[in-house]
Amino acid sequence: MKTPALGWQLLLAFALSLLALVGLIGWLQNVHILTANGMYKAIQTEPWIANPVTARLDDSNYLYFPLYGALCRLLDVLGIQRGVPWKQLAYLNAFWASLCIVFVYAFVHRVTKSIAAAVLAAIFHFGCGFFLLLAVISEDIMPGYALVLGAMTLAGLWFDRPTYIRVVIVGAVFTLGWLLEWRLIFPTLPALLLALALSGVSIPRRLRRIVAMIGAILATAGIVQLLWDGHNGAVGLHDMLWTGKGVASGWAGFSWDKAWMMLSGIGNYFLIMGGFTDPITARRLVFPLSVSVLLQAAIFVAAVVALWPQRADRRLRAIAIVFLGTLGAGEVFNLYAQPQDPQMQINVMPWLTVAWGLLAAHLLATSRRRHTLLFLAILSLAPLVWNGAQLARWRGGDPASLTALAAIEKRFPPDSTVFLYWGFEPITVWQYALWSRTWDWDGAFTPAPAPSAQPKFKWIAIAAGAIRHPDWTAEQHAQSIKGDIDQALDHGYQVAVSDVWNWSVDELAGQLGSLAAANRAAAIARMLHDNFEARPVFSNPTVGTYYELRRR
Repeated sequence: MKTPALGWQLLLAFALSLLALVGLIGWLQNVHILTANGMYKAIQTEPWIANPVTARLDDSNYLYFPLYGALCRLLDVLGIQRGVPWKQLAYLNAFWASLCIVFVYAFVHRVTKSIAAAVLAAIFHFGCGFFLLLAVISEDIMPGYALVLGAMTLAGLWFDRPTYIRVVIVGAVFTLGWLLEWRLIFPTLPALLLALALSGVSIPRRLRRIVAMIGAILATAGIVQLLWDGHNGAVGLHDMLWTGKGVASGWAGFSWDKAWMMLSGIGNYFLIMGGFTDPITARRLVFPLSVSVLLQAAIFVAAVVALWPQRADRRLRAIAIVFLGTLGAGEVFNLYAQPQDPQMQINVMPWLTVAWGLLAAHLLATSRRRHTLLFLAILSLAPLVWNGAQLARWRGGDPASLTALAAIEKRFPPDSTVFLYWGFEPITVWQYALWSRTWDWDGAFTPAPAPSAQPKFKWIAIAAGAIRHPDWTAEQHAQSIKGDIDQALDHGYQVAVSDVWNWSVDELAGQLGSLAAANRAAAIARMLHDNFEARPVFSNPTVGTYYELRRR
């Protein structure tokens, strides 16, 4: 039987991936699994759907909102989730994720000359925990990741013998990727430059190619800057290259708590085990998370052992530098930022798929056992089976949240209620999106006397001080929260507080640990329980228990 041409194989890989992901999105009915950040992205996309001429550019997602605004308009024309961008974003992510599978298939096929190895690698990557998750929810990383992954695969194939045209193509594709999500520049740029620096040509030629790479990046970004010059929110080239997103905020900085979050991020990337949000939960799940990390380490060691005899191969060295260089630089960057976050790990970890694909090709070529392919196919499918079952635990989350929101509005009239939250409860995103687009008070808002219909969503976030004011003392943070609560009560509002009221000091410290602010927990807990008391007044299986807060 004649083997289909590579183009047909790639088309089939794309079509099957897209059909599977679209079906999974429809079955799960939850595009906010683990993170509701995609809802905020959908809200930012709305002006680009309604009127792109006046919509504002975002310097950290310079091309993302124009691109997704145009694609959402296309989905509206096609009748796909018309007028509901927070759902449309998930379907668009499925499209870009399917392109990622095409890139993986083409890359492994080109390197190994094996259709079987390419299929196994594509299935393996499809099933990796964070990739599968981000392919079916509305988070914003997938299109940028797809282009950066494409640039990495091209660099792995080409940088053994880099020509100027190859360097320029890789630089341009890479730049379009990080212009969709700015922080993608950090993990991969050092790896690409290192691969050129260690390519097997003379030192002057290496330097010229490095200059060509930097020139391609600057030229591509410069062209984009000129095309958008004069548009609402347009910035100069310097501001495109450095937006400072996340710097000087509670997300930035190093701490021991982030080491546990790193275990969570790396472990869950492969096999979803839990412990996504705080170091305490990661500690409790240290065994399953460690199992996932050890399995990844086993794949790495096995691949190194299998491929060591080929260590002089220039292409293999380029592949190792690009993917392992991205891993090294990326995890250092993640340790500074948010190592537990799926979107921080997805572009750092594709080395795992590459290692698996190359290992599978080696085993298929050298093993004489008749059932080797079947054994490898089972192992390649195992992550998909496991992670698909884990995602099923969140099935129906979107309709359940809408039902809970209606119940909350009935029990707590918005015109006379101020909500006190930890700050990352998923229901806050729905209140923000569907009630009023208003941020938490953070000591900077004075409400009208109750009842007041505007804004509909009035809330206080305990985590706000840790995010926006990393230089505060624990007492300053606690007093800011107390001032907001007193202001709400003084203006005649009832204060409804979430389950955060019952958190112990240790639990609050664990949650604040992800913001490098664990040392503030005792002062905040003492302020709350010394000055206020609460009684349970409402319970819902989706959002938990709410308490009415009163002064002691």
